[in-house]
Amino acid sequence: MAKTPLRVLFLTPYFRPYLGGIERAIEQLAFQLMDSQDVATAVLTTKYSFPRIAHPDWSDREDTPDGIGIYRLKGFPKWSVPLYSVPLVWFSPLQIRRYLNEFDPDVVHFVGDGWFWGHFWSWFWFRRRAKFVFTPSFHVLPWQRWWLRPINAFICNVVDRTVALTNLEAGEVGRAYFVPKSRQAIIGWGATPPDAAATPRQAEPGQDPEVAGDLNDNGELTILCVGRLGRHKGQEWLINAYLRAKPEFNRPVRLVCIGRDEDAESSLRDLIGIHGLEDSVFLVGEVTDGELSEWYARSDIFALFSQYEAFGLVFFEAMAHGLPVLTHDVGANGELLIKGAVVTPRFGQDAAVAELARLVNDDDHRQSLGRDAREYALAEFTWSAVADKYLELYAAVAA
Repeated sequence: MAKTPLRVLFLTPYFRPYLGGIERAIEQLAFQLMDSQDVATAVLTTKYSFPRIAHPDWSDREDTPDGIGIYRLKGFPKWSVPLYSVPLVWFSPLQIRRYLNEFDPDVVHFVGDGWFWGHFWSWFWFRRRAKFVFTPSFHVLPWQRWWLRPINAFICNVVDRTVALTNLEAGEVGRAYFVPKSRQAIIGWGATPPDAAATPRQAEPGQDPEVAGDLNDNGELTILCVGRLGRHKGQEWLINAYLRAKPEFNRPVRLVCIGRDEDAESSLRDLIGIHGLEDSVFLVGEVTDGELSEWYARSDIFALFSQYEAFGLVFFEAMAHGLPVLTHDVGANGELLIKGAVVTPRFGQDAAVAELARLVNDDDHRQSLGRDAREYALAEFTWSAVADKYLELYAAVAA
């Protein structure tokens, strides 16, 4: 069989059926690469779902219905110590080599900066046969993880190109990992356009149907938050802001949090119970891609107050559905969210409460921001544009 003109292998420690932000980005980029060009894509991953949950029953090899190949590594021992977001277990370097030889990639693309074991052995085995691209999704490392900095610096400087998601990140990567600008590129992620099957609910008279979201018979609005439950995503902070703003709302408002983490969920449910919010704050858990699209279509406001966002993929997914965004100035938010969003000072709860109340009470303001958000996301952050930039990059490093 003739070899496909371009074969791209992505590396990430977690992939389907688990899909977080990085995993969705890989999948959407892979879809677009295959649709736009004669490209074969696959993902080298592990038999774990986030966070470090072992699934030894998952198959070693699998193809998704859309044609993305999946190669999964077994970890030894099966259970990982809960000290790090990536399983700190042993993966067979020989199995990594077998999978590399089987897929025979032209480009190996590391996405995320945590899985140094997979990164190193893939580079070691195939450094003379493939080109390497690294999109680290940079985060400032806490002092407990000082040991990861030299590892990331090594990887950044042995690959053919390091890709930052934003200008801010490019500067941080350069300073932290000593990567010169000549070895960097800047390519962000894209926004998945609204699914035609996810039909927005009926608008009130005079509202724009594309940005109205779902108003129940009693005029209830929905504030949506999407992200893995936990301190770093700020659901507790958001619930407290919602609690303070609630007396100022001129209509019923529900807060819906999509995401899962068993430990964080328990404490959040306790908080909801203490304040008697069981009828207005809901923890939905994990949802399918289709269900997530439906939630975007049925909501009116998107709010997320993470401790840090390297890019904020969910912001642009929400904006593509016509949702105005409310967040604060951390990470790349100030650089990227320049239309269709309200960016308050970092952890400034007074400002967040005031802006949340305004978004709920001022229909014209909310709808105008929603229109701007949709236009901005679908014009500036499309997966087809991202795929074109990566194809140019892959061709450049190959040359």
